[in-house]
Formats: sequence, C-alpha cells, structure tokens
Amino acid sequence: MNILQEFEAAFEQYGYREKISAGVENILVVRLDAIGDMILTSGFLRELRKNFPCARITLVVSPLVYPIVELCPYVNEILTFDRKSLDKNFSTMIEQVAAFCRENLWQRHFSFAFLPQWGSDNFPGLLMAWLSGARERIGYGTNPYAGWGLEPSADKAALDNFLLTKNIVTPRTCIAEVEKHLYLLTATGLAVEQTHTENFFGAADILYARELLKNIPPACRKVVLGIGAGLEERRYPVEKFLLALKILAEKNLTFVIVGGKSELDDANFLEQNLPHGKILNLVGRTTLRETAAVISQADYYLGNDTGVMHMAAAAQVPCITFYREAADKEDFLPGVLSEYRRFPPWQTNSVVLRPDHQLDDCAKLPPIYGWCHHDKPHCITQITPQEIVDGFETLTKL
Repeated sequence: MNILQEFEAAFEQYGYREKISAGVENILVVRLDAIGDMILTSGFLRELRKNFPCARITLVVSPLVYPIVELCPYVNEILTFDRKSLDKNFSTMIEQVAAFCRENLWQRHFSFAFLPQWGSDNFPGLLMAWLSGARERIGYGTNPYAGWGLEPSADKAALDNFLLTKNIVTPRTCIAEVEKHLYLLTATGLAVEQTHTENFFGAADILYARELLKNIPPACRKVVLGIGAGLEERRYPVEKFLLALKILAEKNLTFVIVGGKSELDDANFLEQNLPHGKILNLVGRTTLRETAAVISQADYYLGNDTGVMHMAAAAQVPCITFYREAADKEDFLPGVLSEYRRFPPWQTNSVVLRPDHQLDDCAKLPPIYGWCHHDKPHCITQITPQEIVDGFETLTKL
C-alpha cells in the first residue's frame, strides 16, 4: 500500500481530489473487458449521459471493443488500453497504468470515475479509475460478492475502500449484469429512465449490410448463427449444430454466419455441408460495426452465449441461445455463478437451451461459474439437435 499512499498524497497536493466549483465536469468510465460486456454497458452510458447532459465523458475500453463504441453518441472521447499487456508484478502494473493516466487522463481533472464492471477480475480498471486522479471513484470492488454472504478478506476490503470513494454492493435481487450496471447509478442517487441496451453503427454500415444480404429473397427469414464464444467450453459442437441446421434448412430460411477468424473453419464446415443457397458465410468479411448492422437486419439469432448474441438482443432480434450451465443449478448463487441468469438475451423474445444436469465428473467437483469444469465443450454437448429444432419452433411462435 505504500506506493499507493504516495500517489494519493501527490493527488491531494496537486488538487486532483478537490471539488471544482465551476466549469464543465469531466467524467471517466473504465470498461476494459470483452465485446458482449460492452454491449451490456451501453444502457449505462445512455443513462449516465442523461444525468450529466453537459459533462465531458471519457470512455476507456480495450482495443478489441473500440469499433463497437466508436460511434457511441453518449461519450465525448474514447481511449483504448490493452489490459492483456499488463505485467503481473504489482509495482510494474501500477507503473504501466500510471504512465497511461499521466499521458491521457491527468490533464482532465475528472470529477467522477465510474467502474461498472462487476466481478473479481476488474482490478486493472479499478486501479485506472483511482490513478486517473478522479475526485470520486464509484464502482464495484475486486470482491463484489459481499451481498451474497461471501465476505472479502480484511486486506482486500481495505484496498477496495482505499481505491473507491463509493464501493457499491448490489442487493441479491440484482442479478443480470445490465441490472448491476444501472444499479451503480441508482445507488449513487442518479436517475435511470430506460433499461434497454443498444448497438452503435452508422449509415455506411447499414448500406454495406444490405448489400451483403441483397440476394436473400425478401420472403426468406434470415437467421444469424453465432458459432463462436469467448471460451471454448461455451461452444456447442459444430457437428451437432449441423444436424439441427439440416432439418431447419427445409424451412424458408437462410442462415447468415458472422464472426471472426477463430470461427472460420467451423463456418466453412457448415457452408460445405448445407444445401447451396441456404447459407451466407460472412465470417471475416465484416467489421464489428458492420456485424451489428447485419444482425439488425436479421429475423432470428441462433447460437452460443457470445457477444454476437448480445448484439442481437440489443437489436430486439429474437434469440435461441445455448448455455453450458445445467438448468438445475441456476438458483444457486445466481448473481455470482449463473451464466444464464447473469448474461441472458436482454429484453428480447428468447428460448434458452441448457443441459438438465451436469455431467458426472463436473457434478462431483465444487461449484464454479458456469458449472462446467472442462476447457472444451463438455456439459453443453448434452443439448440435442432435436432440442434446437424444437426450440426454434417455439421461438417463432412467441
């Protein structure tokens, strides 16, 4: 803590922690994780802007996420910081984050810094919020599970309370990540009027999306396929996916595959094994903004729990989503361990497919987030192709 206390003394000496009596307020928002997480934070940015219509808002995100917020109308400035480049050594990490703040943030003299990321892996963002020099730092600590009876150690609690001026703890009724983001505002006395999420893309992105989709007959329903996932164990096996798609291909549907390079082999496999004209493979052909625009033109989303699914939900596209989490586990510490309850298709018609139970070896191990202990598709493989077909039928009737 010594090096942190030295920084704090310097911030106080140079007036960073003092209230500025007049002028435009500068506000910092730090969100350094993945694509889906940023989509789920879009409503927070909108509601923050409503509360501070005249403030200058700076958003710091990972380089991967930058394209999906580049056109966000609720912020004035977007900076990128790659948390993957951080050294694991604590002192070196502080030096790296401090160097970024010195170059990009200190001159702003922030009144507020918000850290909406909830979870145990948010320390780099928490450190940046504190090192920004912001007078008030509002967010979730490195162990936000206190509301669930999982109290942090005394040292960890002391560190969180040192870095944050308002260390927010969510109530047990606040389970979904979107709810947690917005609770950060209401717990601070700010208003929340709307709770939906958004995608941010422009007219050029829509024009390109329509060009890509132009050969699909108007009467043919477009189904976006999400075959990737941030973790391998959250991917439904593509061979089993194909069996369901072959049955669904008999309907008046066209499957549109989107994604990045890591999905290319699976996308090519599906393209080669489905009837000609039933699939449009766009993997690697669109930017993230263009992907969001393509999804906005779709009739349905079908696939894994991934950033693409959250884009679809934000566009109010009905979703059928696969989760690795066993259905009989969702009520055990849902705000902590339940992947489905924390990251559902938000505010859109949806059908969720999950295994009924963990496979035997996972069931014998201690509880874990997502409930599957393997690093390859395992518990999720229990979902059958027929369940996907039946789920799609249900979705079309909602």
